[in-house]
Amino acid sequence: MSKAYNEMSYVEVAAIYNDINNIPLDAAEALGKSTAELVGEGAKIMDFGGGAGRISVPIAAHTDMIAMDIEHHMLKASKKLAADRNIAARQAVGTVLQTPFATNTFDAVITTNVLHQIEFWRDALKEAARVLKPEGLFLIGRDVLDESSNAAVLRSQSRMFTVDIAPEMQPTDAAGPALFQEIQKLGGQMTRPVVACSWIERVSVAEILDRMENGIHNETWSLKRELIDALMAKVRPWAEENFDDIHAVEDVKWEFHLYPISGIGK
Repeated sequence: MSKAYNEMSYVEVAAIYNDINNIPLDAAEALGKSTAELVGEGAKIMDFGGGAGRISVPIAAHTDMIAMDIEHHMLKASKKLAADRNIAARQAVGTVLQTPFATNTFDAVITTNVLHQIEFWRDALKEAARVLKPEGLFLIGRDVLDESSNAAVLRSQSRMFTVDIAPEMQPTDAAGPALFQEIQKLGGQMTRPVVACSWIERVSVAEILDRMENGIHNETWSLKRELIDALMAKVRPWAEENFDDIHAVEDVKWEFHLYPISGIGK
């Protein structure tokens, strides 16, 4: 199992992480309300690897939220986002393998873009189950990009090039069906995913390529400079050959999905 994701540093990206992964305010508000409808208004909930707060802060407007993360700089960014939006949100330092909370503490635990980065993600799932109340809800959040968009085609090709150049950047098997198979082993029962919010990003392939080259895009911010250069040497010519006009701006639809899972609380 690759350890590359375990070794990623969020220190340098923390201050701009919410800009790279921007959720517009109206969509963020819809996300908070949708989550509260699932877990209950005012429910005690933890963001399991809360990062810079793009998910936890909107939810905190409607619940009793604690965003937990191991990286102080990301928690600082989360605190700033909450303050900027006048939302009371709490943060806590901890790792998803050993949280600082007692058994049966939370009505819900949510995690987004975390488990596929962790080598021992199965142990992290067990830790989430431990801190959940028996009737608690485990929520997996996912950003979903319109697969028919140029942005999605470019993302897919970029990831293939990245793994070709640096196989250690292959995500763990939690990025695939193994995650939900493990949840079932823990007694988890999943209902249909909920589209918590959606938004439109107007962007061109050329703009995405520039962001990637400057390390301010999700596909490259975690890469070292030499790897970014090697990737761009492949992906830019590929894009120029495969898209009619890389400067054409398209409306790219994003959605944020919540996968509600019951039955894993201890």
